[in-house]
Amino acid sequence: MTLMRVGTSIDDPAPDEQSPTNEEADEESTLPRIRPPRLEYGDGAAMWRLARESGVLEENAEYTYHMFSHFFADACVIAEIEGKPAGFIAGFRPPDRPDAVFVWQIAVHPDHRGQGIARLMLHGLLQRLHPEVQFLEATVAPSNKASERTFRSVARELDTLCNEAVLFPADRFGGPSHEDEVLFRIGPVTAEAAAAYAPRMEQETAAAL
Repeated sequence: MTLMRVGTSIDDPAPDEQSPTNEEADEESTLPRIRPPRLEYGDGAAMWRLARESGVLEENAEYTYHMFSHFFADACVIAEIEGKPAGFIAGFRPPDRPDAVFVWQIAVHPDHRGQGIARLMLHGLLQRLHPEVQFLEATVAPSNKASERTFRSVARELDTLCNEAVLFPADRFGGPSHEDEVLFRIGPVTAEAAAAYAPRMEQETAAAL
């Protein structure tokens, strides 16, 4: 089983576009329930389907997502809308950087893109893992402008740094069209900042346990 490169399937609004507030989202029933994945809910299969349906993420074996949802559930997220998976984060804690969480993939269902769900999942993940985790990491290809906007926006909302540097140069990949993979490292994140942009996440996660 081979893990393909990091990818995201999100279409969050640019920083100057307005995302729904929690109150607006409540009124429109679009605010997702954010929770860790659960094997008994079949979340590994749901993550796999969302990745396949994204039209952007490289396809991996379904086993990959069952593995993430089982062994790395603490660093993964499921977003539900009306009881159905609408997005996910697959991540893990790097063994040599226990104060960080690395986001391998993010996907949001096409019907729910542009609603800020990717950012809500990222904020919810940080709030859940803080204070042990104070850095958010991911790699983004230069052509993936939506993901760049999302991660930079999260850094601004957390009032912290967003350092960017090439982690995997294009020439390390076998395919001739592969781009550089740029590491985005956001942090350090304070407890106040972690809580400020995800006021409902603790309640929603507790309800899912």
